[in-house]
Amino acid sequence: MVWFPKLRKHEWFILVLILVGFLILATRNLTRLPIFVDEAIYLRWAQIAWHDPSWRFISLTDGKQPFYIWLVIPFMKMIADPLAAGRAASVFSGLLTVVGMGYLGWLLKDKRLGFYAMLLTALSPYLYFYYRFGIMESTLVASVIWVINFSILLARTSRLDMALLLGMITGLSLLVKSSALFFCLIIPFPFFFTQEKSKLSRRFVLKYLALVAIAWILAAVIYNIQRLSPWMNVIAEKNAFFTVPYSEIFAEPSRLWGNFLNVWRWQVAYSTIPVLLFSLWGLFRFWQQDRRLTLLNLAWLFGPVVGTVAIARLFAPRYIIYATPFVLLLAAYGLVAIKNRSQRWFLAAVVSIWPLILIGRLILDPIHFPYVSVDEGYVNGWSAGNGTKQIAAWAVDRLRTHPEISKLTIYTEGTFGILPHGLELYAKDERGLEIIGLYPISTLPPPAAVDAARINPETYLILNNTETPFMVEGLELVDSYPKLRDNPMRLYQIIPR
Repeated sequence: MVWFPKLRKHEWFILVLILVGFLILATRNLTRLPIFVDEAIYLRWAQIAWHDPSWRFISLTDGKQPFYIWLVIPFMKMIADPLAAGRAASVFSGLLTVVGMGYLGWLLKDKRLGFYAMLLTALSPYLYFYYRFGIMESTLVASVIWVINFSILLARTSRLDMALLLGMITGLSLLVKSSALFFCLIIPFPFFFTQEKSKLSRRFVLKYLALVAIAWILAAVIYNIQRLSPWMNVIAEKNAFFTVPYSEIFAEPSRLWGNFLNVWRWQVAYSTIPVLLFSLWGLFRFWQQDRRLTLLNLAWLFGPVVGTVAIARLFAPRYIIYATPFVLLLAAYGLVAIKNRSQRWFLAAVVSIWPLILIGRLILDPIHFPYVSVDEGYVNGWSAGNGTKQIAAWAVDRLRTHPEISKLTIYTEGTFGILPHGLELYAKDERGLEIIGLYPISTLPPPAAVDAARINPETYLILNNTETPFMVEGLELVDSYPKLRDNPMRLYQIIPR
């Protein structure tokens, strides 16, 4: 078997051009979008795990697998800004996704399909947002694409080394997020969709299934390294919060229908209509030429989607992000099906216009990007973190420029999330800085903060959700940091009565 395509000089040029173009786009204005609640949590975990190896499984305390946290640590060692480091880790995962899609296109058809798949993947607004966002989704997409690639290689070779490599990659993908289990379960699909029936002897099939079993066992062994932590059981508890029991899947038909509609709405909003139209065209042409491979692609696309839609209790675009590469693969096939080179290039440019416009808006003005309503939490409301970096910088600067201040205490509205984790992320271990979370806050100013202010006048309060009138007795506004619409993040000094 040929493991890699042989590229001519101009093909190497195209490959490098796509990858360099991707890196330029993905790293441009990387931190312009303020930190989001989940980023604050994950990156603070990475910061703690970096400095204290005994906390390498810290994410399990909230039921999150640890691989992304581990991936961020090397980037934190190289990049001073923790938000930039976390997002750079996602850019790296995005690069693996783009390369993986090129390899997948070549495995399924030829180099041309691979190049167009890479191009559309590099220019997908849906994927692009997570390429440069410090959460697990970009790493999840990269891992499942390579699980698919190695499952094809195992189906074609039936070799032990491929089974071992597949098992390792699958195990790592399961350490990223539970959603990877869908792709773990469909590992055998390429074998039964690509092998000729005449070759499916009993011995041949049993040998292949034994290799799949080896891959699954190795993946399970890798996944179970989480048992080194006493909190592995929290994963199941957390998953139960986001999903419905299997026995209740059909108990609420409106939930299922709403989830299916949302998948379509999100693809229209973020993948764009021209890309979706070319995906339908590609599906039609693919079906005409190779029905078995078409069914395989549809299995990759709809198998995990249907599974997620069926069990999702809480649903958002990021939870279905892994479907997008297979939509793009069909769109790439639609472009390849056009025989005239000039027409193909022209249509590729036309298809890319709207995605490029959306990517440009994400780069230049992510606050006013046309997010679907469920995604407005990135820039609005309690989950948006504009102000955390500025307040941390203010506190650090105040302590360093006023040596007479031995202690500065900041009370935060919240004990988990943007506050206090976002603040801790930027102001870690600063001498004399004390950050204390409070929740809920029923009285303004909080009695605990007032008592502290009587002892130390350098006592402050951050409000990020509670609405307040312009003036509040006992609170003196230091600064305010606006969001898209709702309550700004506000820093107050506590003034004892």
